[in-house]
Amino acid sequence: MHCRTCLFLLFYCLYQSTQLHGQAAYAVISQVELLGNKQTKDKIIIRELDILPGDTIYISQINERFVENEKRILSTGLFTAVSINLKNMDVEANRCNIEIQLQENWYIYPNIIFELADRNFNVWWNEQNKSLDRVNYGFRLNHINLTGQRDQLKLTTQFGFTKKFEAEYSYPYLNREQTLGGAANIVYSENREIGYITMGNKTLFHKEDDERVLLRRFRVSTWLNYRPSLFHYHRLKLEFHRNSIDPFVAQQLNPDYFLEEDEAIRFFAIEYDFSIDQRIFSFYPEGGFLAGVNVKKEGLGIFGEYDNLILELRGEYYALLGSKLIVANQIKLNTNLFRRQVAFANNTGLGYNGNVVSGYELYVIDGTDFVLNKSSIRWKAVDHLFNLNQAMPLRQFKLMNLKLYLTFNLDAGYVNEPTYRESNFLNNQWVIGYGPGIDLLLFNTYLFSLEYSFNELGESGLFISNRVSF
Repeated sequence: MHCRTCLFLLFYCLYQSTQLHGQAAYAVISQVELLGNKQTKDKIIIRELDILPGDTIYISQINERFVENEKRILSTGLFTAVSINLKNMDVEANRCNIEIQLQENWYIYPNIIFELADRNFNVWWNEQNKSLDRVNYGFRLNHINLTGQRDQLKLTTQFGFTKKFEAEYSYPYLNREQTLGGAANIVYSENREIGYITMGNKTLFHKEDDERVLLRRFRVSTWLNYRPSLFHYHRLKLEFHRNSIDPFVAQQLNPDYFLEEDEAIRFFAIEYDFSIDQRIFSFYPEGGFLAGVNVKKEGLGIFGEYDNLILELRGEYYALLGSKLIVANQIKLNTNLFRRQVAFANNTGLGYNGNVVSGYELYVIDGTDFVLNKSSIRWKAVDHLFNLNQAMPLRQFKLMNLKLYLTFNLDAGYVNEPTYRESNFLNNQWVIGYGPGIDLLLFNTYLFSLEYSFNELGESGLFISNRVSF
């Protein structure tokens, strides 16, 4: 029998015993002991808990509360395995200790970049003829816990399809109360091949020669994060953008790339984001909900080259039915509040940054406004913790948690586009996609997804994606 089940049965018997003897069916937490966090500071872990010394915990809720707090710690991306257990239970005094055993993640990731430049694997395979010219290569260094306080450092030197240099540092806890954090990012990139227009809901690309740069982009940004309570998040972000294109792009390929044959655009942007996040294990939620709003003002009147106001509303809900079945629904609404023509370069809708309708991975649907609803049913077929022992030389990966989910997905989206509509048949209509899939989650950190999807165009195919928790 699984140790978690045994523990729950023990607590249940204790609960029944206290009820029969007229004692209170609760315990007061005297101490929280952390084991295994060699790099991560104790306060970083304690910040994620809602069971602290002095709190009262009801015996009938122990299993549920422990699981939720384990998932919350795993959501930081700092640990690959977490186990919370009751210790030194004093029935007479109704007091107990809590022990949290942790397996730290591998924090520093120096890796060679060899990745596809296209939006996903299927676009590269089907639309770009598996061209190696559309590969990025270089070196990336990610440290997700630089000083043990969940601060992250990211450095990128990249060549190939997109030449890019990037640096970012974030420090989540600037004050003693651990409510205020900050970050800064700077990135420069250039491309010799440019996606200059969307026709038939496919991005068309152009390249002059191997030396001529057609697109340059520069961005510097800084932001503050404010987390006054466990589930409430605020972010205020300031950005500066400076993008330019070769005159040939504006004069011959698309005069509306920046509008009116402009060859460059620069603007400041300020963004505010607020969310209430009570998802259980936010990387791959197993219950709970998220509600959020984002307001972004692009163009602050300093240069007068760009002026837009974007509003985004998002919500997610996850229901755990029994121990294996998860029902999930996500909805996102995005609109430009200034009702005027948007330059092609800034006019994105569905098909970008994870905003994809299943079955339409090969398409992009640009537009001023969009709504996207993603629903899925997920059945946990495998959930096992492997002890790799001598087979794994790295201490951080000796315990491997493997979860395998069988899924069925149903997505629907709509994009409103008042300007660029005649050449794109998927705009201004509902698109629906669906299909079965498999999600593989390793170390509670790496997610690999296979989905066989169908769309309303009569097309179907196998689509591959992956992501990490940091």
